Amino acid sequence: MADPQPLEPLVQMDIVKVTAGGPVRETDVVATEVPVTIMTVDTEIATLMCTPEYLEDLARGFLHTSGLVASPLDFQGCEVDPATWTVRVALACTVEPEQLSRRTFTSGCGKGVMFASALELAGSTPLPAGFTLPAGRIQELANWFRRYSDLHQATGGVHTVALSVEGAEPQLIRDDVGRHNAADKVVGRALSQGIDLARTVMITSGRISSEIVHKGRRAGIPVLVSLGAPTHQAVLLARELNLTLIGFARQNRFSIFAVPERIA
Repeated sequence: MADPQPLEPLVQMDIVKVTAGGPVRETDVVATEVPVTIMTVDTEIATLMCTPEYLEDLARGFLHTSGLVASPLDFQGCEVDPATWTVRVALACTVEPEQLSRRTFTSGCGKGVMFASALELAGSTPLPAGFTLPAGRIQELANWFRRYSDLHQATGGVHTVALSVEGAEPQLIRDDVGRHNAADKVVGRALSQGIDLARTVMITSGRISSEIVHKGRRAGIPVLVSLGAPTHQAVLLARELNLTLIGFARQNRFSIFAVPERIA
């Protein structure tokens, strides 16, 4: 179902701009940020600070990458209440209270969270080999990605994540004030469309830290590409999970921090 959109992803605000010529009163646009609570009928799962759009994608992707649902089929739909910014999800499985009590707050902007079930699952099974891409295609994807986001260009206050299937030009692109939220929105949409994530590349504008690697592994995405840097825990984890991790993707170069064998 389509999300109600009572708020735009950007809002106009009065500011004072100070330049060499002195202060000037102007208006500018900033990225919208709201607290969105994901819950079942009677259990609050998490509250995320996020951009108020594509909230069904966010809920679906978050529940999957957080390890709270075992299968994409467990997510049976949701209702979005923009008056309270609540997303009530219908699940075919039960979220146990002890799962919610075992959580790690991550370095993701907006205070990201990972649940122990996702950390334990991701740490046990490396991704299979088999999917490869030519180096030139990674460069082409990075070049395309740097030109994409109108919301980022307007506000400078959001992260963008895109998903490429088989190295093709991405059709799934999401912006959010939290890079982990943008990743979940892309994963959620891909799951709803039945995309084979085992043959995809996720491209992100933000740094890649360990929770993004966990989310990539949980979704089964074999290649993560960032315009920025990874953290050392992200590199160690990607190597352990056999996930190709690429940083500093520029027009004519990029750095492979983990599993270079997938890049021909």
